[in-house]
Amino acid sequence: MGKKDAKARLIQWILLLQEIDLKIKDKKGVENVVADHLCRIPNASMQITLINENFPDEQILAMCKEPLYADIVNYLATGQAPSD
Repeated sequence: MGKKDAKARLIQWILLLQEIDLKIKDKKGVENVVADHLCRIPNASMQITLINENFPDEQILAMCKEPLYADIVNYLATGQAPSD
């Protein structure tokens, strides 16, 4: 709270964290094995991949007249197996 030129977001976090009984313990990089390993990984070139927004079952359901599980539901409801 001693910082005079604090941004609104920083002040918001400070006020939020004051409500919590919190102790922060710092480990040196050598003691913190995971962080030490992650910081030593060379930066790989980023590959941009497009997101496929089509779902595989979407085309199947569009071709079927009734849902795929209709035979199962009908069998459970009536006890009669489908003819095919």
